[in-house]
Amino acid sequence: MKVNLLCGNRNLPEGLLKTETDAHWIGVDRGALLLIEAGIIPRFAVGDFDSITSEEKAFVEKRIDINPFNSEKNDTDLALGIDQAVTNGYKEICVYGATGGRLDHFMGALQILEKPEYTEQNIVIKLIDVNNEIQFLKTGSYTIQKNDNYRYISFIPVTYPTVISLNNFKYNLEEEQLKLGSTLTISNELNQTEGDVNITEGNVLMVRSKD
Repeated sequence: MKVNLLCGNRNLPEGLLKTETDAHWIGVDRGALLLIEAGIIPRFAVGDFDSITSEEKAFVEKRIDINPFNSEKNDTDLALGIDQAVTNGYKEICVYGATGGRLDHFMGALQILEKPEYTEQNIVIKLIDVNNEIQFLKTGSYTIQKNDNYRYISFIPVTYPTVISLNNFKYNLEEEQLKLGSTLTISNELNQTEGDVNITEGNVLMVRSKD
């Protein structure tokens, strides 16, 4: 079961809120307001709602029950939203509006992708914006479909050693051990409709991008 999670309006893919009207949505903080203004009622909303005015919050509360958290909470609003999504049984979570702002928040979002409680359950979490799609891949084999919207594919190791093989890519690799500081796996491309990724050791962030 898949759900979209909206944090804000930064760097959203063009027409997102018009093409995904039938999808399941979760509103995180200001994202709840943006969804309702677009005519989409989220399944639920979480956050401390400190990024909207009291009038905007009242507007949201008239249309949906919100789950407010104190601003001094131990997790970010995004972390709370993803946790609630997993608790509600969602296995694929696409996060929008989480890039283009504070770098510490963005780095925190990347940390969530690697959370063992999610990776051990094979929960797929993607950070998506107008130019990029980021996903965590643990040790294992994957078939990657070509996507003309995100032509370039990079694999960034998050643990060392990481050993990776790529097939049907412009630059194939065979049991390549990635070294700390290496840029070997930056900006590759598929040369077929799908490609094979085999990670025999370690974990990576797969970043799919366009110019």
